[in-house]
Amino acid sequence: MKKLAFFLTAAIIALCPAVMAVEAAVPVYDTEERAATRQATVTQNKTYTVEFDDAVPLENYTDDGNELTDGIYAPVIDYNNTDWLGSDGWVGYKSESGEGTYSVTVTVDIGYVAREIGQVFIRTMTERRIAGLTPFISVKASVDGENFFNVGDLEVQNVENKRTEILINRIQLEETFSARYIRVIFTQDAQYTTLTDEICVSAYGDIERITSLGGDSEGRIYDLASGYAIQTGVLKDTMEKVPGYARPTSADFDEPDKTFYIGEGFGQKVKVINDFMSVGRPYYSHYLNDIRYIVIHNTGMCEPYSDAAFVHDYLINKTDGSSSSWHYTVDGSVIYHGLPDAVAGWHAATNYNFYTIGIEICVQGAPVGPGGNNDPITKGAAYEKWYEETFTPAMENAAVLTAELLVKYELTPDKILQHTDVYYFQAKQCPYYMRLNTNKQLVHDGTGWKYFMELVNKYYSAMTSEGTRLEKHNYSPSATLPDYVIDTDGTAYMVTTSVEAATAFVNGDADYNGIIDKRDAEHIRRVILGEDVSRGYPDANGDGKVTVNDYLRILRKTK
Repeated sequence: MKKLAFFLTAAIIALCPAVMAVEAAVPVYDTEERAATRQATVTQNKTYTVEFDDAVPLENYTDDGNELTDGIYAPVIDYNNTDWLGSDGWVGYKSESGEGTYSVTVTVDIGYVAREIGQVFIRTMTERRIAGLTPFISVKASVDGENFFNVGDLEVQNVENKRTEILINRIQLEETFSARYIRVIFTQDAQYTTLTDEICVSAYGDIERITSLGGDSEGRIYDLASGYAIQTGVLKDTMEKVPGYARPTSADFDEPDKTFYIGEGFGQKVKVINDFMSVGRPYYSHYLNDIRYIVIHNTGMCEPYSDAAFVHDYLINKTDGSSSSWHYTVDGSVIYHGLPDAVAGWHAATNYNFYTIGIEICVQGAPVGPGGNNDPITKGAAYEKWYEETFTPAMENAAVLTAELLVKYELTPDKILQHTDVYYFQAKQCPYYMRLNTNKQLVHDGTGWKYFMELVNKYYSAMTSEGTRLEKHNYSPSATLPDYVIDTDGTAYMVTTSVEAATAFVNGDADYNGIIDKRDAEHIRRVILGEDVSRGYPDANGDGKVTVNDYLRILRKTK
C-alpha cells in the first residue's frame, strides 16, 4: 500500500516544464581540484514530496513541510528538545504493518537543473530508547522528474555524537552529475523506526554570497524571480561614513595559500597564514558551515614546542587516528588557518559543528606535574610567568581574530561560546586556562575569559561603534560569472543570463532545461532576433517593452 503526501516549503514556486533528457558532459574532479572548489547546498529551502510504502510518520517527529530542507540541523544533546535554533527537531517514520520492511521516498525539486552535483549528506539518529536504527539509504536523480538514474548508496562517514549516535551518512562522488530532482529512499526493518534530519545536496563551483548591501562580493546585482540568478547590474560605487574608527581587513579569509594581516586599525597587528588541510584527509568534513557562532578552545598541549606552527602541522598531517578538526590555531606571534571557514569542522562534538568557527589557543610551555598535559600546575611563579609572557599574548591575538570574524560574518559578541557551552551537558572544562578565577577555581567567567572578552568587545567596538570612518565601496566585477549565488536566506541559485537561458535550451543544452520549454524558447528566440511574437506574454515590468527578462519572470507564474 502506498500513500503520497506533498510538503511545500514557504515562498518557493514550483515549475514543471517539459524538458529534454540530453545531459551535458560531466566534469570529473580530482582531489587537488576539489580543494580549491567551494560548495553550494542546492536543496536548501526547496520543495519536496514524500511517498510512504507501508510506512507512517512517527508520533512527535512529524514533518511540518520543510524540516528536511530548512537548513537547520536538529538537536543532538536532548533528542526530545524541539526548542533549538528554531528547529522542530527530527523527522521520524515507522512501519504501518509491523512486518517485513518499509520504505520512505523523499523527492526534492531543486527548481532547475543543477550542475556539478558531487555530494549528498543526510543525518540520521540511532536512538535505541525509541527503537531507532540507521536505515539503508539510496539516492537517485533525474533531469525531468520521470527518468531517474542511480547515484549510489549512502555510507556512514562519521559518528557525530556517540551518546545518542548521530550518524553522518554521505556519498562523496568522484564524478559530478547534473539533475533537477534528487530522490532519497530510506529502507528500514519493520521493528525499527527511522529518524532523519537535513537532506543536503551540494554542487561544486565558484560560489558567491549576496551580502547585506544587496550584491555579491564583486558588487553584481541579480534578479532571482525566475528561479535562476540573472545579473541585472552592478552596485554603485559609494563612500559613506560608518561607525567605528578601525577598518576590518578586506582579505578573503578562505583564499588558499594566502598570508594577510588583521588588527592593523587598532595597533594589534598579527599575521594570518592560510594553509588548508587536504580534502582527502579523513577528518575534512566536506560539509558546509552555516556560521552563527565562534567557539573558543585551549589546545591542551603543554609541551614547550607546541606553538601554533606545531599544532597546525599536527592538524593537517596527523596520523594518530584523531578525528578532530578546527579552523584557526593561535599563539602569541602568529595565526594559522587550517580549515576554510565555509567548511564545518569536528571540534564542538555536537551539531554546533555545522554552525561554528573553532579557534584553538595554544598553551605551549604551561607548567605541568608528573601527569603531563593531564596534570596542570596553576599556581606559583612559573605559572604566573608563563601566563603573562606566553598565554596572555595568545589570548590577545585570538581576541583580534575573533573580533574580525564577528564583523566579517555580521555576528555580535554574544555569539562567542566556550567549548564547554556546546559540549555534552557542559562536561568539558575547555578553554581550561581561561576558566580559572583568581582562586584557581574553574568557573565560566574565569579571569582569562573576562580579559579575552574585554579585548574582543574593545576591538569589535573599534570596528563597529566607537568613532567613525569613511568606508569605500568600489565595484568593478570580473567578466567571469560565478556558478552559483547564495541568497541571504541560504537559497542557492544557479547563475545564468537571459540570452543564454533561451538559446541554450533551443540548442538542446540540458543545463538550462529547468527554466523553459520549447514553445517558450521559440518565443524568446524571436525576441532575441527582433522578430514578431504572438500575443499572450505580458510586459512584466511595465516599461512598454516585451524583453527576454519579461519572459523569464513570468514563465513560472504561468505554468
